[in-house]
Amino acid sequence: MSIGIGTWSASGSPNNYGIKPVPVVGFISLAAGQNTGSWSFPIPAGHKLSVIEVPTGYAYDAGERYVSVSGNTISLSPVGGGNFRMLANPGYLIVYIQRT
Repeated sequence: MSIGIGTWSASGSPNNYGIKPVPVVGFISLAAGQNTGSWSFPIPAGHKLSVIEVPTGYAYDAGERYVSVSGNTISLSPVGGGNFRMLANPGYLIVYIQRT
């Protein structure tokens, strides 16, 4: 018996490879309501930065934050235009690199 989740591309090729190991380059601690900040990380050529949000609580009416990833810099802003939109809850951004 096989248990799991299968996904396929439009052409019918399987494209779910399970958990992908990634090199973590840093953690950013975020306070409830925090919607500004900028952090830079060294990245090797041929790689790009990505983030995962890990909330540690819920803050009612904390607003929203937009996370932008550009080159080797992660930025928070209080208004739209970022790569990611999320509630401004307390938590962490886990920063990792992946091949481009």
